[in-house]
Amino acid sequence: MTDQRTAADPFSNFWNEFMSRVAIDGASQSGTATAPAFGEGAKQMQRMFFDTMAKYAEEFMRSEQFLSAMKKTMDQSLQMKKTFDEFLVNAQRGMQAPVKGDVDDVASLLRNIETRVLNRLDKLEVKVAAVEESHGRGGRSVKASLTKRPSVSAARAKRQTSAKKKK
Repeated sequence: MTDQRTAADPFSNFWNEFMSRVAIDGASQSGTATAPAFGEGAKQMQRMFFDTMAKYAEEFMRSEQFLSAMKKTMDQSLQMKKTFDEFLVNAQRGMQAPVKGDVDDVASLLRNIETRVLNRLDKLEVKVAAVEESHGRGGRSVKASLTKRPSVSAARAKRQTSAKKKK
């Protein structure tokens, strides 16, 4: 704690001395014993100080060294996140627990299977109806074999709306 205090002392001493000189100069100019808190001179100094600091900060942030350091830091952060994500996935798999990617893959496979089954059923219904029609209907109408079932796109839309309700 004392190391930080001694390191900060020259800095704080400089600013204390600076402010006391500004106050003395302001007092001698106005003819009063105390300087006004924010006189015109102080405001002008503050404005010059901030303009100068802004100029140097902008130059610094546009410098090649700063930009390359920022790029390096960003690359390292992204690599750290990737490594951490891989660690978490491996730890979860080590506990034999499913990870989000695995669940998403299984859900996608099930959706594809469902779509293929529904498409295949649609084709089979059309074939059965054609066979029934060619055999003289046997006392039933052709439309009797065509069941009323939602189409693949309707089933997909229903599944999406139910997923939105769960969120």
